[in-house]
Amino acid sequence: MNKKRKRKNKKFRLKVLVFVLVLLIIAFIFFFSLRKESVQVVKTVATIDSYNYELKNNSSRVYKKYFKELEKELKDNKIDEDKYAELISLLFSIDYYSLDSKVTNQDIGGTSFIHSSLKDKFITESLNGPYKYVKSNLYGKRKQELPDVKSVSLLKLEHIKYHNKEYKDDNAYRTIAKIDYVKNLGYPVELEFKIIHEDNKLSIIEIA
Repeated sequence: MNKKRKRKNKKFRLKVLVFVLVLLIIAFIFFFSLRKESVQVVKTVATIDSYNYELKNNSSRVYKKYFKELEKELKDNKIDEDKYAELISLLFSIDYYSLDSKVTNQDIGGTSFIHSSLKDKFITESLNGPYKYVKSNLYGKRKQELPDVKSVSLLKLEHIKYHNKEYKDDNAYRTIAKIDYVKNLGYPVELEFKIIHEDNKLSIIEIA
């Protein structure tokens, strides 16, 4: 009887050991798979000093192209302000409506081109507008269809006098940019900007 009990105890202990080993293997595989799941991190890869303009690693190819043009223009001893106004109109249009490249809805494009006094309001309106339903893509698994800007062009650039209760600029700009998307999902295809001087740079004060 003792021998039978011993054999049963051995078999029971062996089953328990196998069960524990299986659980450990499953836990190890689960932990390893979590570690392999990389988080999408947005980093600054270039800056334009004194203007607070930044190029991110998730910026599109077309954005990088115009950013380099802006960088070159602003490093010139004599800045062509017409070109400057054109480039920030194009860059804003690309960055703001390239929603497919955004990691979360907090990653709002174009904010560096907005007048500093309006930035907080602009962010709030964006979070309640185009960015409201942008799903997180922290792990690169988002399946949501979002707009991706393929190209932009400038339809109009004119000099205007901009006056309101708070700001006055007799050398302001009005520009209109046209947006071409990879796929038309019903987002704006034309944007009108009012651009004024703010310290050492040009800033967007109105968008329509």
